[in-house]
Amino acid sequence: MNIVIIMSGGVGQRFGAVIPKQYNLIAGRPVIDYVVDAVKESRLTDKVVVVMDPQWKGYSEVLKNSDFDFTVNGETRIESLYNGLKLIKDKYVCNKVLIVDAVAPFLYGELIDEYFEKLESFDAVITAQKITGGFTDVNNSRLDRENYIITQSPEGFKFELLWNNFDLEFPYQEMAGMLPDHSTRYYNYEFKNNLKLTYDFELTYAEYMLGNLGKLTRKTNVAYFDKEVLITEGIKSYLLREEPEKTNKWIDEIYAAMPELIAKWQITSFVPNQISRYGLVLQAKSQKYGDVIIKFIPKFVGRFERELEALRLLPKSYMCPLCDADQEKRVMLLKEVKPAKYASFEENLKLTDLFEKVINDAVKYTSDITLQYIPDYFEELKGKLENADLMPYCKEEIVPQLEYAINLYEKEFQDSEKYIVHGDLHELNILDDGNRFWGIDPNGMVAPLELECVRFIRNDVRNHPTFGYEARFDLLVHYFSKFVDKKRLVQMFIIDMAFCTYNSVFENELPDETYLDLELIEIAKKWIEETRD
Repeated sequence: MNIVIIMSGGVGQRFGAVIPKQYNLIAGRPVIDYVVDAVKESRLTDKVVVVMDPQWKGYSEVLKNSDFDFTVNGETRIESLYNGLKLIKDKYVCNKVLIVDAVAPFLYGELIDEYFEKLESFDAVITAQKITGGFTDVNNSRLDRENYIITQSPEGFKFELLWNNFDLEFPYQEMAGMLPDHSTRYYNYEFKNNLKLTYDFELTYAEYMLGNLGKLTRKTNVAYFDKEVLITEGIKSYLLREEPEKTNKWIDEIYAAMPELIAKWQITSFVPNQISRYGLVLQAKSQKYGDVIIKFIPKFVGRFERELEALRLLPKSYMCPLCDADQEKRVMLLKEVKPAKYASFEENLKLTDLFEKVINDAVKYTSDITLQYIPDYFEELKGKLENADLMPYCKEEIVPQLEYAINLYEKEFQDSEKYIVHGDLHELNILDDGNRFWGIDPNGMVAPLELECVRFIRNDVRNHPTFGYEARFDLLVHYFSKFVDKKRLVQMFIIDMAFCTYNSVFENELPDETYLDLELIEIAKKWIEETRD
C-alpha cells in the first residue's frame, strides 16, 4: 500500500499571519488545497494521512469533505511525523510512504507517482537542489559547495525501514539521516520549481507562478493555467473592443473563480471556444458529468439570469441539459452536445423531429407563472422604438419598420396565447449529436409560438444567396407551415426582422447586415400581398 502523509501541523511563526500559512489563500483557495489536488491526481496513492491541528480543518472545504485519515500534530515537526507514521503502523499494512508539506503548493500528481515508482528500486527518494551560490558556515570555513546539497520534501521511504529506524530525538532536519548507512537513496534534482512557503510575500509569488506552472512542469492539473488562454478571439473581436475595462476585470474574476469551479465540478481539462463573442465558453471534461460546456456571461452583457431561467423552464425534450450553475459567478455547466455540428435545413428529418418537440412540448405562459428575468417580447419590441435615437446608423430606414411591426403585432398577436419560448432557434443555436438536434443558448421570451420558427428562416435565407432570397424564403415558409399557420408565420417574421434589424446596428460596424434584414422584410411583405391577391 502507498500512503501519503500531508504535514499540516506548522504554525509558521516567520510567516507573520494570524492563521497558519497553509490556510492562507492563493487565487481564492487555501494553500493546502493545491497540495490535496496533487495527491488526488496521483494514480498510485492508496491512502492519505493529514497531520494537523483539528481547529483549522474548517478552513478548507476540500479537507472537511475528504475521506482522509487525520491525526493531531506534535510540538515539533519530528513529533508530528511520528504521529502520522504511528497511525499508519496501527491501521494499515504500508509498503511505501511519501511525506509532503501542506505549504508546498507546486506539488503535482505525476511527481508523487514517480516517487512511488522509484521506491521499487531505492530505500528513499528525496527532493534535492544543487547549491548555486557561495557556500560556507558560521565559522567561515572553506567549504566546497559541490560536496553539499539542499534536501526538501517530498520525501519517500520504504515504510518499515523508516519506522524501524525512526528516532524522536534525531537532531537533524533530513529524515533520511535516520536510515542505516547502507540504505539506497535517489536524489531528484528535477523538481526545480519547488517552493515551501516561509514568508507572507511568497503568497503573491506563488499565485503568479501557479498561473504559469503548466508551462514549466509536466503538470496535468488544470487549475494551473495561463490567464491569457481565457481571452479568446471572439472576446477580442467584441467585448474587449466595446468594453475593454469591464472585460478585463471580468476575465480576472473568472481566473480567480476557476480553481474552485474545477474542484467543484471535477474538471480534468478544458479548451476555450474561440468563436463566442458575448461570453466565455469552455469545452471541458468532468469526472462527475462527462463532456461538458462551462459558460460564463459577464454582468454588463446582461443575459445570464435570463438564459438560466429559460434553461430551467424550457422542455427537456429538446434543450441541452443544464448540469449545474453558480449564479454568483455567473457561470453555467451544460452537457456538451457532440460532435457539435450545427443544424442545417438539409438534415430535414432531424429538423422536423426538433421542431415537433419545440411546438408540441411548448410551455404555455399563464398568470400563475412567476418570471424574474424572462421579458415579454412585445415590451422589448416597443422598447426598441422608444430607444431609436441610440441607433448609430440607418435610423430613417428602421424606425418605419419598427412602427409597422408594432402595429402588426397589436392587430394579429396581442390577444394570442403566449408561451415561454427559446426565442433564438437559428442553426447556430441548434447542435447535432449525430442522432438528433438539441437547442442551446436560449434567449428566453414570452411570445407567440410562431417566434420559435422565424429566426431559423432568417439565418437560413441569409446563408443561401445563390439559391435566391425569395425562392429560399418560399421554401422555408412552406416547410415551417407544417408546425404553425403559414400567414401568421410570415407576419411574425416581419415583426421579428424589425426587432433584429434594430439589434444589427449595435452588433456590426458596417450596415451591410442591416440592409440585408431590411431586404428580407420587403420579401416577406411582398409574400403577404401576393397571398392576399
